[in-house]
Amino acid sequence: MQDVISENAPRPPQQKRSRAAMERILQAAQTLIAERGTSGLTLADVAERAGVSVGSIYSRFSGKEALIAATQEQWLGHVTAYQRTLYADAAARSDDFEDFVTSHLTAMTAAFRRDADLIREFAVRAIGQSGTSDTARRRLQDAFDQACDAILAHPGRPPYVSRVRVSLALRAVQATLEWRVTTPTADAPDNDWDLLAAELPNLALSYLRKAPS
Repeated sequence: MQDVISENAPRPPQQKRSRAAMERILQAAQTLIAERGTSGLTLADVAERAGVSVGSIYSRFSGKEALIAATQEQWLGHVTAYQRTLYADAAARSDDFEDFVTSHLTAMTAAFRRDADLIREFAVRAIGQSGTSDTARRRLQDAFDQACDAILAHPGRPPYVSRVRVSLALRAVQATLEWRVTTPTADAPDNDWDLLAAELPNLALSYLRKAPS
């Protein structure tokens, strides 16, 4: 079922120059959200960063919340596209299932580390948030499903490693990474990216390699 177009949906640009301006607006909004968070975002700052007028933004979006929603959806679309390539490359590099899972989760940790500010603002805050669009929720689920599918598709996967087991292992890893991006290091001394990159694959594999009794 297609999403119902709301009054907050961006008005699609028709000309090449207009599309370029839209892209600059969304990129400027994404950069500023990473720097200041959604609460610190202003349309005036976005306009200045993008090199457009505030009126140009209002000609495309009904307001700040609509711009944030469109920026979130675009970023999530880029995340899922990036993951698709990343997981395909990881599978091509390793015929060994455990090596692949390790590479897979190390890459997942690196992605959380690189995009921590945006993940904190977009992905984690979206969970249970009434203002999050159906498209954003679907893309979050798509990103998780891609991660599961990549592991399940590996030719070396033991037959007892089911989708349920893969999903539970990845949920545990994801929850830990979400905890990392939302918890100040001062409040959690073990909140260290290098440690997580080394230990999270071990956590998942300790569960996945154990055959059901």
